[in-house]
Amino acid sequence: MRLITRFRRWLILQVVVLLIAALISSAVLAKQPAATHVALWSLVTIAIVAMGYVSYSSIENIVSPLALLSDSVRRSKMIDESVPLNIDPDNDLALLSDSFGQMQEKLAHRVDEVQENTERLQTVLQSMVEGVLAVDPEHSIMLANDAARKMLDFAKSNPLGRPLLEVTRARPVFEAVNTAFNSPGPVELEFESPGVHRRCLALHATRLPGSPCPGVMLVLRDVSELRRLENLRRELVANVSHELKTPLAAIKAYAETLRLGAVNDPEINLTFVHRIEEQAERLHELILDILQIARVEAGQEAFEICDVPLHELIEECLAQFADLAQSKRVELIGPPIDQEIFVRGDEEGVRTILNNLVDNAIKYTPADGRVTVRCTIETSAVMLEVQDTGIGIAEKDQARVFERFYRVDKARSREMGGTGLGLSIVKHLSQALGGSVGLDSTIGKGSTFRVHLPRAMSGNK
Repeated sequence: MRLITRFRRWLILQVVVLLIAALISSAVLAKQPAATHVALWSLVTIAIVAMGYVSYSSIENIVSPLALLSDSVRRSKMIDESVPLNIDPDNDLALLSDSFGQMQEKLAHRVDEVQENTERLQTVLQSMVEGVLAVDPEHSIMLANDAARKMLDFAKSNPLGRPLLEVTRARPVFEAVNTAFNSPGPVELEFESPGVHRRCLALHATRLPGSPCPGVMLVLRDVSELRRLENLRRELVANVSHELKTPLAAIKAYAETLRLGAVNDPEINLTFVHRIEEQAERLHELILDILQIARVEAGQEAFEICDVPLHELIEECLAQFADLAQSKRVELIGPPIDQEIFVRGDEEGVRTILNNLVDNAIKYTPADGRVTVRCTIETSAVMLEVQDTGIGIAEKDQARVFERFYRVDKARSREMGGTGLGLSIVKHLSQALGGSVGLDSTIGKGSTFRVHLPRAMSGNK
């Protein structure tokens, strides 16, 4: 529009100059005859009109396309899309118009590409399980994906543009950012996240390239499960070592005693041989239990899935432990056989679950106590219950009784025998057969273990 104004001013200036020239000419030719004056003024008028027409036409041919071009740029800027130009192809500015149109199309294509890449990057960031956080030199948050917001406990607020210390209480993160700004290499550390849900987080902080440094990028990984498994592995190694060492130490002691002369005493050597046999059997049971858990966890246990008659297994189990219960003066009570109940699973696996629960209940039930076995049909499952009137389990220990080698009272548990793997086997077998296990217990009143197993629809009525 400025160019149009300049052209018009230039046209007016031309006309003024021509008028001045005409006035000067009229003064000079004042002494000429009248006919000459008329002819001269006619020529001057025709020249002015012709010059004005030619100038105006030339200006319009130049200015109008430029005006369209300027208007197109303005509209494209306002509506973020290219606007077509309707310029005569014979015009000298048509080539410029075509070039501008091509530039608009390329620019629009580039803008679309940038938007697509931005959306793609946002999708990738939001789908990552790792937390990603970017902080500028003023420690204000430039970027934070959903995982980072959840890990640092500011998922409900918008952290963008806010100071880091304002949105999270994780002091190690702030310290890592400071260190990363002043360090050429990455900064790595582990810390416990703030908030209700505590997590063990591994942090990797790196300076962003540029001079001056535009910020620091942080990547957060939740390693809570990894650290928990490492602790369990250490506990397992320690427990296995201890459980193996105990019978081996007893066997070694009895063998040394026999070697040092007790072998010649018939009464002593038979006693020691019997004890060696007991410890060897305990060692054998321990190894078998460990191998069974390992196979079940690895999915290598060969199950023969069929309809298992639960009442038959309960009768076998109660008959098997009748002598043990009688020796401890514990009453065994089975379910009423008003109908046959079938579960869908592996018969040997269900038998192991039942035997381990009943054996465990008898061991921890004092004299004149009671162990009751029940089974109830539910919509799609069968609930097997083993209830005792034993010593009970404290609430703080209930979540761990299904762990391998976990003992509530270690001294009492070893005194009663067993490998410490019975309840862990129950849990793993139940889950492998598509079921679940639970526990209700009160100190001094007893415990109730519940196992839910898939119901066999063809056998139950």
